[in-house]
Amino acid sequence: MPRVVFAFNGDLESRLALHWLAHERGYEVLALSINLGQEVYLEPLGELALELGAVSAQVLDRRQAFLAEFALPVLQAGAVYQASCFLGSALARYVVARELVRTAADEGCAVVAHSAASKGNDQVRMETAIAALNPALRVLAPVREWNLRTMDDKLNYARRRSLPVEEPAASRFKSDRNLWGASIYLDQLPDAWQDAPAGIFTMTRSPEDAPDQAAEITIGFESGEPRRLNGEALALLPLVRELNRLGGEHAIGRADVVEDRLFGIKSREFYEAPTPTILLTALHDLESLVQSRDLIELKASLSRRYAELVYNGLWFNDLRRSLGRFIEQTQRFVSGDVRLKLYKGHCHVTGRRSPHALYDSRLASQSDLEWFDSQWAQGFTSLWTLPTRLAAQRQQGAEPRSSAGGAQPPVK
Repeated sequence: MPRVVFAFNGDLESRLALHWLAHERGYEVLALSINLGQEVYLEPLGELALELGAVSAQVLDRRQAFLAEFALPVLQAGAVYQASCFLGSALARYVVARELVRTAADEGCAVVAHSAASKGNDQVRMETAIAALNPALRVLAPVREWNLRTMDDKLNYARRRSLPVEEPAASRFKSDRNLWGASIYLDQLPDAWQDAPAGIFTMTRSPEDAPDQAAEITIGFESGEPRRLNGEALALLPLVRELNRLGGEHAIGRADVVEDRLFGIKSREFYEAPTPTILLTALHDLESLVQSRDLIELKASLSRRYAELVYNGLWFNDLRRSLGRFIEQTQRFVSGDVRLKLYKGHCHVTGRRSPHALYDSRLASQSDLEWFDSQWAQGFTSLWTLPTRLAAQRQQGAEPRSSAGGAQPPVK
């Protein structure tokens, strides 16, 4: 009997897919579930997988690897897809794909399977990652092979076979949550003008329900990695969880966006991303203190490309890896503290400091000339305006004139 390693998350499609693989196609199914910070008890997933027909089931904790090897590089790259998507769902798929490949190697399986939607991005991310890590593996996607096209088709399949599935609520929505946020999709919200229904958000309060008293926090970074919260040293996992709690309490990180999926289909998505919103705000500000103008401008242009690569399934692509090496170099001097205020959905910086700061108030002050010779400004301004005066002379036929600040050299 052929064997397959199946990514099982317990939702309706994955339950049906596991049963379909085991009972319709005759596979020995090895179910694999991954803890990425969903903040629910996942151990029952193993029992559920066995009940549905799996011959074995594993529930693995990969929260630390998820943050250190995937979320942190994206944070340091400043990568946000189309200004609102912090890429939490995309990053989770890469972790799952890597574990599928690893487990397949350990178990001697030549086939892996998933239940990602046939109109979504996740199937591309999963299968591109699998192809990059082990091109010899064959991938099965039951949702692309069965003839279950509607929700009624799926529910009828489950009812006829007495499968343990929950009847959907009147307002159907899916929430894909991990430590880096939640992505929420509603089946029944056809009008982009329509407001989101109450009750779909699970990580954040609404601004109206947030505390009337602002919270002030300080985040300490070492080489671009958050290491301290309010002066206390914290490992990445507890720090992220605490920022999710604080940010959620103060309504930080909600977004309602229309985004372009990889297939070109526009989709309305709701996001909750308390921790990445707070951390990226702080990191950007600290970078502005310690990095040169040229580096900041170049990194900003590369951040968008980096985000597109991650969104489009190309985490293990050579360009993404190469950009990652560059990003690592940009973080060498991004160390220091950033103070932020959280208040009713708003997160803004109130102070920053670093031993590598390029800001010096004595140079920045227009009244303090101790470190600045005014003649430098005269020479610089004359050279800077030279091309403009030359263009005006040649294009408009005007004679070059002296400015009020002093004589200008003739244009020859």
